[in-house]
Amino acid sequence: MFLSASSRVIHSAAIRASRQVSLLAATRLPLAATTAATLSSTNGRFFSDGPTMKEPTPPAAMDEEIAMGIQRATQMYMRHGIGKQRLDEIYVDSSMPFISRWQKMMESFLGTQVHVLAGLGYSPDENGMGLYNHQLGTWLQNSDPDTQERMRTMGRDIWREVLCTTFRVKEEDLKDLDIVEARKMMYRVSEKMQDDTTLQLIAKKCEAIEPGTDEQLKTAAKHGAVQDILVNHVYIGGEPSIVSEFGFGEGEEGYVILQCAMAEHQSDPLVAQYVGTAMMKIMNAAGLDMGQGAAPPAKS
Repeated sequence: MFLSASSRVIHSAAIRASRQVSLLAATRLPLAATTAATLSSTNGRFFSDGPTMKEPTPPAAMDEEIAMGIQRATQMYMRHGIGKQRLDEIYVDSSMPFISRWQKMMESFLGTQVHVLAGLGYSPDENGMGLYNHQLGTWLQNSDPDTQERMRTMGRDIWREVLCTTFRVKEEDLKDLDIVEARKMMYRVSEKMQDDTTLQLIAKKCEAIEPGTDEQLKTAAKHGAVQDILVNHVYIGGEPSIVSEFGFGEGEEGYVILQCAMAEHQSDPLVAQYVGTAMMKIMNAAGLDMGQGAAPPAKS
């Protein structure tokens, strides 16, 4: 399942937050002592009958059974598993700032996907996610239109479920956005992302990060600063704000509803072009490389 260029880059630190968490550890199941001993004897190697098993290997290529299976498994965990529990916890903690809740949501979503991929032999990190996205993209390019549409709509529905569960947006509050309006809106977003005021805000906020901060923490802080300005200045700032101008309401809830609508157009090439061009300037202003800490191939 793809995240748009903006979301993949903006939320890139989320994948790093979950890279060290194993599939079984993440579920926090109360394992019986005998089961725990069995797991311990595998030295962290899953689906193994002994510690001498070779390193797991992912599928050599993607096919429809694997691709749809990954989507369904991710959806199941986000609806019924630890992913859903984490989203519920984020919602309950109303004192948490919006940007922090968004980042926690992405950690849960990407972490769940990483764990699903780990069961297929992908490494539980950026490299594994990158290989999966590469294989998925290659396969989709050679798939028939009906298959592409099934994958697109499932990815869209999963993303909307994640958003609506985390922020308790009701289905009746969701709005449709046709492709013409989506492109018009993202062109406006791209323009605002690239204006001098936005770039100066980002540069100033990132320069203010403590010089002695650990590099990984500094990178995460910069990503957080970028996301904060994109949400609060680009999308919901100004009079009128972009979210209100295009009929999505006001403030943070309007931003979430907008993102639900844009899930329909996440793979549109013109939307990706607008956002990708603007993100290059944003990341440059923040002193970040486009790939720094990013989860390889990104949902508008």
